[in-house]
Amino acid sequence: MNPLPRFLGLALFLVLAALSALLTVSAWRSPHAEPALVTSTAPSGNASAAARATVLSQRLALAFALAGLTLSIALVITLARRPAHAAETKIPFASSRTEIDALAKLAASSTAQGAELSRERDVRRRAEEDAQLKQLLLAQSLEEKIRLGHDLHDGIIQSLYAVGLTLESVRALLQSDVAEADHRLEQSRAALNNTIRDVRTYITGLAPDSLRSGSFAQALEALLEELRAGRTVRFDLKIDDAATTLLSPEQAVDALQISREAVSNALRHGGASLITVRVLQAEREVCLLVQDNGAGFDPSIRSQGGHGLTNMRARAERLGATVRLTSQPGDGTRVVVTLPLPPASIV
Repeated sequence: MNPLPRFLGLALFLVLAALSALLTVSAWRSPHAEPALVTSTAPSGNASAAARATVLSQRLALAFALAGLTLSIALVITLARRPAHAAETKIPFASSRTEIDALAKLAASSTAQGAELSRERDVRRRAEEDAQLKQLLLAQSLEEKIRLGHDLHDGIIQSLYAVGLTLESVRALLQSDVAEADHRLEQSRAALNNTIRDVRTYITGLAPDSLRSGSFAQALEALLEELRAGRTVRFDLKIDDAATTLLSPEQAVDALQISREAVSNALRHGGASLITVRVLQAEREVCLLVQDNGAGFDPSIRSQGGHGLTNMRARAERLGATVRLTSQPGDGTRVVVTLPLPPASIV
């Protein structure tokens, strides 16, 4: 309990007690001194009245002092008997400290919740990144599978088909021209060996052997000779070597495969006797032209089971190139591929 109220009450009690004592002594002595005072100083009636007024005021003061003393005694007794309250025994600023502790706990709880939310976000982000990576790997795997299918169709299958046609022509020459038949058999054997090498290079992700060992023009000439397969067909070939050197390795491989597919279609389906092949450079692109005088076809009618045109367009799209095909029945076919030059090749 705070001792100050008790101390002040006790001091007031002592002051009032002293004042009461003084007034009591003064009032007690005043009646005995009154006759002498009247005799010696004021023989008249006015002096007697003044003396009585003095005594009356002293007695009134004594009454007030006694009343104050009584009240001070009651105050001291009340304070002495007053029980100490629990709130008075608390240390200073206890309520403020309680609020601060509550705020600290709230802040700690908020921090913990924030850390938990951050951890959950990190876990969710890593899971999303893993899912995106898996999706990317799956897309790349699918793209490689599609690319391999294109390469097998446009390269290996066409080569094997040409070997088959050559072997068919050998049957007719066995009775009439044994030397020519033997020559074509040797061509077939060499073509099969080349196809085996191409299969190996495809497995290792390399370009066709003919393109790795020579220029684009040489690889294209070897390809046309392979596709000829004993047919009486003439090739009109003009290749701008400066233009082909500007192509990236991937563009060169795909341009060679597109040429293979276009020439093979002209021979197999169009029965062409003249095939024109051109590779020329424009300002910011290289153009590949394959045109034949074969039977032609209606491009609006989609072939059932054929993949050649689809593969050509897929290769061009992968390179950012464009393919324009024009044909009509009885008027041959014209294929134009526009390959954008790599930025490093543009001066």
